[in-house]
Amino acid sequence: MKTLALAAVLVLSATAGHAESIAIVGATVIHPELGLPRAVARDSTVIIDGNRIVRVGPAKSTPAPRGARLIDGKGKWVVPGLIDAHVHFFQSGNIYTRPDVADFNAVVPYAQETERNKARLPATFKVWLASGVTSVIDIGGPFWNFDMRDQAVITNAAPRVSVAGPLISMVDRAKLDIGDPPIIKISSPEQARALVEKELARRPDFIKVWFIHQQGDDLAAQEAIVKAAGDAAHAAGIRLAVHATELVVAKASLRAGADFLVHSVEDAPVDDEFLALAKKNNAIYCPTLFVALGYRYALSNTWKPTDIEKRLADPQILAAMQDLDKMPKDKLPERVAKAMASPPQVKPSATALANLQKVWDEGITVAMGTDAGNIGTLHGPSVFREMTIMAQSGLTPLEVLRSATTNGAKATGREVGAITAGKLADVLILDADPLANLENLSRINRVIKDGRVYSPEELIRSISGT
Repeated sequence: MKTLALAAVLVLSATAGHAESIAIVGATVIHPELGLPRAVARDSTVIIDGNRIVRVGPAKSTPAPRGARLIDGKGKWVVPGLIDAHVHFFQSGNIYTRPDVADFNAVVPYAQETERNKARLPATFKVWLASGVTSVIDIGGPFWNFDMRDQAVITNAAPRVSVAGPLISMVDRAKLDIGDPPIIKISSPEQARALVEKELARRPDFIKVWFIHQQGDDLAAQEAIVKAAGDAAHAAGIRLAVHATELVVAKASLRAGADFLVHSVEDAPVDDEFLALAKKNNAIYCPTLFVALGYRYALSNTWKPTDIEKRLADPQILAAMQDLDKMPKDKLPERVAKAMASPPQVKPSATALANLQKVWDEGITVAMGTDAGNIGTLHGPSVFREMTIMAQSGLTPLEVLRSATTNGAKATGREVGAITAGKLADVLILDADPLANLENLSRINRVIKDGRVYSPEELIRSISGT
């Protein structure tokens, strides 16, 4: 990974911008942390010095510093850089990335897919930036996740990356184990503590538990494992993230100390006990509404790129999403052949949508996340699919934007997510009003990350054909 990281720096240094003094003059600035009408500040100027926002105010009374790079903001909208609170860099989004779900080893060996993903990191980083995403949380993967975070730190054209290491799991996923497994089965609190200690040596941002509860499992025993992991993490000042998609499992996770629920509760309406536990923990709730749909689309060969994905996704992954069109039938996994013969109905979970609205209304922090990297959920522009579905729950465009900025910043723990003095200079300049239509968040004129200015078109052009 060290050689790969050095190569990435050499390649990216030719296209990266330079941190400087910048004045965005006369734009409409959106402050997602505020309510309407205060959230919309027209004819404003944003001044950036180095990697920090240093002043924001009315254009008439906020002069640009001498020598600053001037960016005409007239007819533009400025919002904080987007934050995806749930991604996985060890997965690519294509059909070969989860052999435990659909085994295509006969077509593309999983080891080959994994090495491709490692080598493709510089391009994947650029795709995130081109999509306006300046921070991500990789909420679980192999130990090379920590090397990926190190590479992102020294790469200008990359989002800020927070990570968890291997998932502490109630079940095994042997097909993903090629020497550095992303998911490790744990059978006791003692084993959980041992794995946490091993991960703590790499300074994770989160410890992650994959809480899979199946019929006949001892819920109390599983909760004890989660608590052991959480206690060990908390003792080291690290937050506990838990995959828990059923109400009973989510409540057990919160009792065990979960700080971050990385999926929706999907099987039943959230109840007063859940809401009280979430508030007690000051927990963050990440809905990940599209990811299940992505699997269904992709494995039935009905996945089609959106216009936004055609512009902003990794061209290599887009091409791979069409592979089922030409794959010999004898190479198709049985579940894929059945899905292609009778494509399933694909629509968001009504329960998950209703729970999102309820959780939001109760004042629990909701952070937008895609689970990108899973089959059918592409790194980068999948955020626009996710936010569109979030709005179907009844959230307003401003509330969805808050989930992807201000609230995402609470998940990362970084000084981002707002256009205010003192925050890190992660800013999007848009050509259209995001509060009129959430898809306008993809109408990105410029991305500013850490005070460096990037063109989305140039970022994508630099990876096309590689």
